[in-house]
Amino acid sequence: MKLNDLALIIVLFIIAIFLLSTFNIISVAITDILAYSLLVIGVALVYTETIRQNRPSVFIGSIIFLFGVYFLITENFNLNITDAVYVPIILIFAGAGLLMLYISTSTHKIFLFISIILLTAGITLIIANSHWGLKSFFLSILPILNFFLPVIIIFLLLIFIMRVK
Repeated sequence: MKLNDLALIIVLFIIAIFLLSTFNIISVAITDILAYSLLVIGVALVYTETIRQNRPSVFIGSIIFLFGVYFLITENFNLNITDAVYVPIILIFAGAGLLMLYISTSTHKIFLFISIILLTAGITLIIANSHWGLKSFFLSILPILNFFLPVIIIFLLLIFIMRVK
């Protein structure tokens, strides 16, 4: 996938969101559209650069995707995110990016080990600094999954449209 195809996907994605918003099928703000665009850019970068074995772009694409998820969650849900949570989030983002590197190039096991260490450290810090329980986690995650369902459907439709091309 070339950069022009990525730009076309993003433009089609934004147009689809605007059309769905104007017909009151979904209601989204401009910040949501930008966050959705980050999701699309991140997925497209990871997908295309995994095929090319371009490791820095795979890492950057996964970080861009995670920033899109972060912005959508913080814009649409009333979370009390303190300064103590930013370090664990950075550790989790870096761990997830390295995990994507390991998945794309499974010959480098060091990516897996560093990823597990960073993810474990980030999750441990979040658990240590919060008062979350398993029940409150599931009560919080269900509305988030319900919120992302239109995004997943639109993204799958765009992938289908691009494959036909």
